[in-house]
Amino acid sequence: MHTTEKHPIAVALLLGGKGTRLGLEGIPKPMVEVLGTPLLEHHVVQLREQGFTNLVFLTGYQSNVIEAHFGDGSEWGVQISYSVEAEPLGTARATRAALPMLGNEFVLLYGDVVCDVDIARFVDQARENGGHGTLVVHPNDHPHDSDLVVTDPDSPRIAAFLNKPHAEDLRTRNLVNAGLYYLKPEIFEAIPEGEELFDWGRDVFPKAVEDGYELYAYRSAEYMKDIGTPARLQKAQRHILSGSVAARSMRNPQRAVFLDRDGVINREINGVHKPDDLQVLPAVGSTIASINQSPFLTIGITNQPDLAKGFFGFEDLDAVHAEMDRQLVEDHAFLDDLLFCPHHPETGFDGEVAALKRVCTCRKPAPGMLINAAQRYNIDLSRSYMVGDRLSDLVAAEAAGAIPVLVHRNGEKDLPKDARVAHPAKHVAIDLAAAWEWIKEDMG
Repeated sequence: MHTTEKHPIAVALLLGGKGTRLGLEGIPKPMVEVLGTPLLEHHVVQLREQGFTNLVFLTGYQSNVIEAHFGDGSEWGVQISYSVEAEPLGTARATRAALPMLGNEFVLLYGDVVCDVDIARFVDQARENGGHGTLVVHPNDHPHDSDLVVTDPDSPRIAAFLNKPHAEDLRTRNLVNAGLYYLKPEIFEAIPEGEELFDWGRDVFPKAVEDGYELYAYRSAEYMKDIGTPARLQKAQRHILSGSVAARSMRNPQRAVFLDRDGVINREINGVHKPDDLQVLPAVGSTIASINQSPFLTIGITNQPDLAKGFFGFEDLDAVHAEMDRQLVEDHAFLDDLLFCPHHPETGFDGEVAALKRVCTCRKPAPGMLINAAQRYNIDLSRSYMVGDRLSDLVAAEAAGAIPVLVHRNGEKDLPKDARVAHPAKHVAIDLAAAWEWIKEDMG
C-alpha cells in the first residue's frame, strides 16, 4: 500500500485578509468558497495529501470563523496551531509572532492563492540552495503590474526586488514573486524596527537583500493565482474544473515545447549582443501565448558561445533576454524558462573566457539542456517537442528522446544549409506558428 511521506517542517499560512473586493461579509478572505468548499480547506487537503501535516494558521480578521471550522485539524488528518493577531501586524510581523511554532525552517504560503505546487520538491531545492530563504517565482502575462524579482545573471541568487508601480520604460526579466516562501528564522532579523505593517515582499525582502541576506529564486511553472476579485475567482474555478491546475503541478509529469532562440523566436543576425538588436519574429508572440494556454510548458534552449569567446558578458545576455521578455509580453506571452549554454570548445579568440572554453554536455547537439529542464520541471521528454532551425537542435532533441521539429530560419523561404541534409525531424514547417499548428494536431 502506498503511503505519503510525512514532512515535519511547519507550513504557515497567512490568513488575515478581509476580502473586501470579493464583497465578503462575516468571513475572512481565505474562507471564500471555491467550488463549494472554503479555499483554505482546499489548501489543508492538498498539504495533507503531500505529507505536510504540521500547519500554523496566522489569523487576524474573523479568526474565530477559521478556528470554528477547522479546530485542531484532526478531522482533516493534520495538526493546526493558531497565532492570532489582536491588531493588524502586517505579514512580516504576524509571521514573526508565531516564531515558537515554526522551528528552524518553515514554509510560508499566502492563503488567498489558488495553487497546486509540489511543496516537497520546492523544499528540497530550497535546502540545497542554503542561505536564508528561497522564494517561488514565475513569469506571467502582466509583469507591468506585478512585483518583480531580479536574480544574478548566472545564478538563482536574488539581487533585487522591483515592486509595482513600475516605470513605463522598465526593461527587466519577467520574474514575479508568487507568494510562496521557504524561510529560516534568521530572516526575522531583517524586519525593520517599528510598528508599521511591514510586508515580506514590499518591505522586508528588498531590505534583506540590500543588507546581505542570501535569498534565492525557485522558478516554477505551476499554477499560482490570487483570487482577489470576483473575476479572478471565477477564472480560477474554471481552471480547477478543466483540470489545468492539477495538471501543472510538478507532482505530475509535464509536457514541453522547447524552442531554439535565434532564428526561431528572434531574428538570427549572427549573434545578438545588445537589447536593441533583439527582434522577435512576426507571429512568435501570439504563438507562444497560445502555447502558454495549452498543457505544454514553453522553454527556450539556446547555445551562447559568444560568452566563452568574450564577445559579451552574462549581464549583457541578461539584458537581451529582458528585452525578449518585454517584446513577448506585448502579446501576453512568456517563456516558462530559458536555458543557455555559455561554453565553446575551441580556443584562440581575443578576450576569451578560459573557464568557459571546454567541451560540455549542454552545448547542442548534446542534449544536456533538455535533460536539465526535464529534471527541473519533471518533463516527460518522450511526449515533448523541440522546435529548431539547425541540425544541432534536431540531434539534441533526438538524443534527449524528444520529438524534433524543423523550421526555416527566420521564417525564410529556404531551409538553412546545415538542415538541408538528411535530418531526424518528424515535421518541417515554415515558422514557429506553423510548427505549433502541427504539434497541436500531432498531440491528438
